[in-house]
Amino acid sequence: MPSGRAGRSLWPTPGTTTPSRPWPSGSLRENVGDIAVLGTSMGGYVALEVIRQAPERITALALVSTSARADTTEQVQARARQSALVEDGHFEALVDAAFPGVVAAANESDDALLATWRCMTTPVGAEAFLRQQRAVVQRADLRSILPSIACPTAIIHGAQDRLIPLDAAEEIAEALPTARFTVVEGAGHFLFHEQPAAARDAVRSWLESAS
Repeated sequence: MPSGRAGRSLWPTPGTTTPSRPWPSGSLRENVGDIAVLGTSMGGYVALEVIRQAPERITALALVSTSARADTTEQVQARARQSALVEDGHFEALVDAAFPGVVAAANESDDALLATWRCMTTPVGAEAFLRQQRAVVQRADLRSILPSIACPTAIIHGAQDRLIPLDAAEEIAEALPTARFTVVEGAGHFLFHEQPAAARDAVRSWLESAS
């Protein structure tokens, strides 16, 4: 079974979207056959759009540190402020300023996590970051499709996620009562790096349920 992953972390691989060409359409064309999809953060938004466009091809779905809601007005305004900083040449400063919000409060002083965060986000660059922000604010609210998802699904979320609070995952889990819902203690939004063993176990359990 071919498998695909829709994305990861706060600033994943660059992507754009327009009303006439939703963001995952190219990946769906490039990956033939059935697909198992794991999406983290923005990747979770993409994963939900994938299953909206091609539900018959999705054999398993994992939604990690994400939400089915569209951005609120406040979130759109916050993204606009971040984009303005980046347009003014402060991308690297934004990377460091964002770090405390993506980890649990207890991990804010973890230099190793900060170094990992910088290694993952800095190569994205200013131009790709701006494209991603434009894509995210255009996304649809996909809560309405949740009850129709029939494939094996995992919902994995950090208990101390301050970027996308836990209630976003609880909302998805309530709409998908058969999903595996794992709350990772001691982790914020950066859970794969804050609590790698627990995150790995949750993903392995999901894959085993889908095999």
